[in-house]
Amino acid sequence: MRRQCSVSSCRQQATGFSTHCDAHKQTLRRHGHAEQKGVTVHELRPYQERIRERRAKNPGNPTWALLERRWEALTAHAEATMARYAAGTPAITHERQTAEQLLTLRDSTSKDAVIDTVLALFAMNAHRPTRFQSDKAFRFQVARRVRGLAIANAGLSRDAKSGRLKRTYRDTPPRAMECLAASLESAFGVAGLRLAELDMREATTGEAERRQLAAALKDLQ
Repeated sequence: MRRQCSVSSCRQQATGFSTHCDAHKQTLRRHGHAEQKGVTVHELRPYQERIRERRAKNPGNPTWALLERRWEALTAHAEATMARYAAGTPAITHERQTAEQLLTLRDSTSKDAVIDTVLALFAMNAHRPTRFQSDKAFRFQVARRVRGLAIANAGLSRDAKSGRLKRTYRDTPPRAMECLAASLESAFGVAGLRLAELDMREATTGEAERRQLAAALKDLQ
């Protein structure tokens, strides 16, 4: 018996034993939810700028050094994992793949870029919670955007319509994506939530002040 894809807006047939069509199965695999859209560099940029502004306003705050140490501890653990694997110790595949990803990032990307990207995604989630279809989808976006910082994870493909070369990123197995996201959340999640809270509070205060100013202007004679 043929079944329709379980995504309400989709009219395609589900395939195999899945409740989704091929396209939505691929989206689920890549993004953690069949209806999740990938976060673009353009979308994330305003939140990254806010994090950089906060760094500039608080240069001597120990938060930044502590977060750098957490990143160093994370990559040191990844290096130890790969050393044991190279020496012949069996490794769980998705944990090894996560270690490889972390070392690729360490060797090709600045600490600040990794940290600020994770913090920016927490801020984006606070401001636009409906942008993420589920907690798992949010975690996948954290992993995907951080992976995207490393040029080594990218390849080139030719656009069929324009004929131009465009950068594409090789897919990572879902379990490895979840593992990478969990590693990044364990290192930076507490700080991400706190900074997102501060960002929301400032936005709320700013909006209240704008309303007060508008009301005051109306009363001017």
